[in-house]
Amino acid sequence: MTFVIAAVVVAVVLFVLLGFRKIDGLMKFRLNSRQFLALLGLAIAIFGCYTIVPANSVGIIYSPFTGVSDTTLPEGIHVKSPLDTVYLLSTEVQTQNLTGISGQTKDAQYLTMSIDIKYRVDAENAFEIFKQFRTLNNMNASLIAPTVQRSIESVTTQYNVIDVLGEFRNEVYTKIEQDLTDRLKEVGVSFYSVTFTDTDAGDDIENAIRAEAVAKKEVETAEQERLKVEIQAQQRVIEAEADRDKASIEAETRLIEAEAEAEANRLIAASITDELIAMKEAEARMEHGWVIVEGGDAIVDVRDANASSTQSSYSSGSTGNASTSTTDAG
Repeated sequence: MTFVIAAVVVAVVLFVLLGFRKIDGLMKFRLNSRQFLALLGLAIAIFGCYTIVPANSVGIIYSPFTGVSDTTLPEGIHVKSPLDTVYLLSTEVQTQNLTGISGQTKDAQYLTMSIDIKYRVDAENAFEIFKQFRTLNNMNASLIAPTVQRSIESVTTQYNVIDVLGEFRNEVYTKIEQDLTDRLKEVGVSFYSVTFTDTDAGDDIENAIRAEAVAKKEVETAEQERLKVEIQAQQRVIEAEADRDKASIEAETRLIEAEAEAEANRLIAASITDELIAMKEAEARMEHGWVIVEGGDAIVDVRDANASSTQSSYSSGSTGNASTSTTDAG
């Protein structure tokens, strides 16, 4: 802001001075076209005292007297010295494709990788990146690629080549990501992600890995079949034990029922006495009127016998009367 005020003051002074002209031997103030040159200089000075930092960028201030400033300019309009130059550095996420990255494994085998790495420059440390590399392209070539190379080498040397390409692949990738995060953080770069698009160890190694994978799969399949047979055998044992338990329960149930029935019969038999039999016979005679005729097998209904006797008596009486009447008449 100080430079802007100074520029305005200088422009006003120039405007006034350029308005004085010598007329008839006297200095007189008159408006003329030369005065507008002062206004043009003021406009140039004002524009030179401002800078605009676009979105997703940071401004790096360079002074011919003090060099690169540690203070960076965020997005927006900023006042600066007309003598200062503001360089822009992008803070967007950058994607760098790296091919032919090699790494040696623990068993002295070599891998060749192709990766896509995503990162961004920290706004607070952008002046350091500018000091060292000036542009992002220079940083990619001089910082990102070598850092990725060192990270891959530091991790792959901890594993055999079959492990890197096999069951420990995800573990290796995770360690590489962590190592890249730590290394880039030290230089003011935020690591986002890395994608391994290709990992090549040569045809011989890859064929050996495939053969090992096939053999391992066969072992797993055989183990699964063995476990299946064991499970089926165990299931059959369980079913047999269940059937045996069921038969045992049914036998115990039948035994209990038989014992209960025998006990009931015993109680019934114990409850039958001569007095009970005599009482039941008496009740039967009174209800049904039947008697047991000794010496025979027939059971005669007393009521039927009485009826027959009565009818016979009536028949005999009628006949006697008739006879008597006949006699009296003679």
